[in-house]
Amino acid sequence: MKAFYTYAALAFCSISFGQQLFIVNSDNKYGVVNENGVEIIPAKYSSVEEFDKIHPNWSKVGLGSLYGFIDKSGKIIIEPKYEEISAYNVYHEGWALVKKDGKFGFIDNAGKEIVPTVYDKVGAFGDYVKDWMLVEANGLKGFVDKEGNVIVPIKYVQIEKFDNVRKNWSLVKDSKDKLGFIDRTGKEVIPVVYDNIEAFVKKPTALANAD
Repeated sequence: MKAFYTYAALAFCSISFGQQLFIVNSDNKYGVVNENGVEIIPAKYSSVEEFDKIHPNWSKVGLGSLYGFIDKSGKIIIEPKYEEISAYNVYHEGWALVKKDGKFGFIDNAGKEIVPTVYDKVGAFGDYVKDWMLVEANGLKGFVDKEGNVIVPIKYVQIEKFDNVRKNWSLVKDSKDKLGFIDRTGKEVIPVVYDNIEAFVKKPTALANAD
């Protein structure tokens, strides 16, 4: 039997189990044992991070170039399948940005994929509308809300800021270079069928002085 070597003694303190946990290393593979030597997480991972660092009671583990989460009982919460798992609460309370197959999405506090990993880019909530996030996939843009729902279909190549042309409206362009407007509910208030849209602008009137 191969011997375990303590990699970071006293690295973890499990309050819920009332005992210390240790990261161990065998043949450059990492796992976790408790103070009685019982293996909590098998030494098969390329990396094991401290519990509670990213999420309470969870440890981020790596298997090759992919990452997932395991809790303090050794239960796999998320199989190592993501290329990246970022910190929670950066984009939205209870969400963490993840990357899979080069695409971005979000997981929630339970480890559920609340926004699927299908986007090339994600923005920030409030950049356009308070509870909307701009997302982009394959050159097309739309919005998701704080429930993870697509609130504006991902079908526009251009979405301008609201209120630029008309209050509460945003000018949008589709892949055929047609223009229209959406409002703050996501509804197309002006169909996206026009080649050009110009707003009416009041011109100053000149007053003639008569002698």
